[in-house]
Amino acid sequence: MRSTRNLTFFGFALMLGLMVALMAAGLNRMGVINENLETIVKTHNTKMTRVWEMRHAARERAMILYHMAHTEDPFARDELKLRFGQYAAHFIQARTGLESSGLTAEERGYLNASLKLARQGESAQNTVLDLLDEDRQEEAQDLLYHRVVPVQNHVMAQLTLMLESQQKAALVAQNRAKNAFQDALSLTLGFGLLTLLVGSLVAYYVIRRSSIIETELHQEKERAQITLHSIGEAVISTDEHGLVTYLNPVAERMTGWLDGEAQGRFLTDVLHLSSEKGKDAADAAFDPLNIEAWIESCGDATELTARNGTHYAVEFTASPIHAPDGQVRGATLVLRDVTDSRELSRQISWAASHDALTGLINRNEFERRLEWLLQDARTLRREHALLYLDLDQFKVVNDTCGHIAGDELLRQLTARLTEKMRSSDSLGRLGGDEFGLLLDNCPLEKAAQMAETLRSTVAQFRFMWESKPFDVGVSIGVVPITADSVSATQLLSTVDAACYVAKDKGRNQVHVFKQDDTETSQRTGEMSWSQQLSQAIQEDRLLLYAQKIMPLNGNRGHCPHLETLVRMEGATNQAVPPMSFIPAAERYGMMPALDRWVIRNVLARLSRHQMNCVNASCSINLSGQSLGDATMLPYILEQFEQTGVAPQHICFEITETAAVSNLRAAVQFIQTLRDLGCHFSLDDFGSGMSSFGYLRQLKVDYLKIDGAFVRTMLENETDRAMVAAINNIGHVMGLRTVAEYVADAATLELLRGMGIDYAQGYGLHRPELLTDDFIVGLQWGLGDPSAGRLHALS
Repeated sequence: MRSTRNLTFFGFALMLGLMVALMAAGLNRMGVINENLETIVKTHNTKMTRVWEMRHAARERAMILYHMAHTEDPFARDELKLRFGQYAAHFIQARTGLESSGLTAEERGYLNASLKLARQGESAQNTVLDLLDEDRQEEAQDLLYHRVVPVQNHVMAQLTLMLESQQKAALVAQNRAKNAFQDALSLTLGFGLLTLLVGSLVAYYVIRRSSIIETELHQEKERAQITLHSIGEAVISTDEHGLVTYLNPVAERMTGWLDGEAQGRFLTDVLHLSSEKGKDAADAAFDPLNIEAWIESCGDATELTARNGTHYAVEFTASPIHAPDGQVRGATLVLRDVTDSRELSRQISWAASHDALTGLINRNEFERRLEWLLQDARTLRREHALLYLDLDQFKVVNDTCGHIAGDELLRQLTARLTEKMRSSDSLGRLGGDEFGLLLDNCPLEKAAQMAETLRSTVAQFRFMWESKPFDVGVSIGVVPITADSVSATQLLSTVDAACYVAKDKGRNQVHVFKQDDTETSQRTGEMSWSQQLSQAIQEDRLLLYAQKIMPLNGNRGHCPHLETLVRMEGATNQAVPPMSFIPAAERYGMMPALDRWVIRNVLARLSRHQMNCVNASCSINLSGQSLGDATMLPYILEQFEQTGVAPQHICFEITETAAVSNLRAAVQFIQTLRDLGCHFSLDDFGSGMSSFGYLRQLKVDYLKIDGAFVRTMLENETDRAMVAAINNIGHVMGLRTVAEYVADAATLELLRGMGIDYAQGYGLHRPELLTDDFIVGLQWGLGDPSAGRLHALS
């Protein structure tokens, strides 16, 4: 501290000495200023000389012109003319020297005026010379007396005025120079004394202040040391040669070197950076003068290896340390330990593209790789393959043992499948028990072999859970990925359809899609219809048609009935028949949504018309899927409450097959709604294997005889007998019978003779669009036997 103050005092003493010297130099400079001012006076004298030269040249030219006008000797005239030109050159030379000497505005005005007059006189002088050359001496003399001489006198007058102005300016400049010298001398002496006083005060202040600053810097250094010891980043400092000068505690921990051990060593001996793949980042020595080049040589270095072999994931920055003069005196490196955050980021990235349960890639990643293979097929004209695997009997394990067992089954099975694959193949989990496999650079024949290998692997796999064995199978669809493939979406749709074909063949099968594959094309068509139907339901693009159900045997006691037929409005506003989209709806579980739409719209339509006939009936067909849907019954009850339609006017139709396959659910469903007042009809009766056996358990009101019997009963005695038997049993059980698909009068008469209660078909009434006008025209609810509605999905 004391040495710093001493150095500062010595520096200020030197500064004061220099200031005294500066004062002496200033006095000396004043003498120089005086000499410069004398030079200014000389410049004025030079100007005066140039003006005198211009006056002399002008006067001489006038005299020569006068002599030329009065001499008769042509040789003498030529000699005078030569001298006339020489003095013109003298005039121009003097004028040029005058202009270059620096003129004041007043002097410039006089010079410009004289030059303007000289140009006027020059024109007249040239005219005189021309007249003399033509021996017109008298005219030349006349022009000389009247034009040249007056102009010349004016020029001389302007030059005389300039001389007088320059003489005055010279005197003024000389006086000013003397005054300026005296003022500068006084000011220099005063400033010198003031500088000595201020310098002494400044020296005292700076010496005192430097002591305070030195104390503050020491405290700041202490705080910096504490901060460097406390921060979570590793800090390493080097000198300009790349030798380590400091390591904070975090740097000591991460490098494995103590600060004292590392000091004086090259940075690359202490700091070992490498990429995550283990490649050394940089072999070049650390150069603080070119940090950017060293960082570039580090490349993708993201891992630090400590002296003891511990690895850290790091992010680092390096900055040069500059001295006050701008020179680089070292560098500081800051390294952040991001091991935990990088691992978390890696886990998040992995989770975004993988299935957590099986460790396989998820659907998003699978579709991304599929897009890549499709692009590869188009670019390199290579063939790949896409497999779709759907486990058989997986639901049995889930329902029997729970989801924990199902999850364990998936883990074990995917491990077995992975063992059979190449490293270049990609197996992904696309759904609950659905998987996709991408075979890179694999022709269709090899893909089929791989599919069979996987099918056999799954078939041979036996899953054990709590000492219970379970066998599972897998249905596999295979499609090629070629340059002709349309899109990834189309490939997934096709392979999904191919997998369903394999399931339809009895499960645990492999189906390879090839050109002209009608089975897969049909399944693809159903998938397309399911998408169209879903969109039609959302956009309310379904239509209701009505077909009358006619009473037979002149039975006027029955109130009117109608059957409503659902259609879909196509892209070109045409009505699409139900058989185009119903199979797709049944296969893809869309029947409950379709049934809800029909129930909602039929009840809403009925709510706008009063039904005075107590027994008027409108039947609404329900699918087997709706019977098994636990939410369907509450939905129907809610619709009755919202629309206010009396339940006794609604008859729900269920098919025999749906009722038998969901017998318990069907019995409970029927009983609940019958208690509310609804009626039920058993559709397509006679098509099942155990129709009569189950009939006693199903509390229905109507039997609709399967149209397959009715259509051929005229020609086929067996079918006629079946119709008669169903009618008789129905009547014995107190049920009313309905014959479907009545196409002609002969069939109608035969049915009437058998005592069938109702008939419907194209021979009686072709379906019409169900509108409010149609309902009013039927006098709905007024006892017209042709009234009523029924919803059919067959």
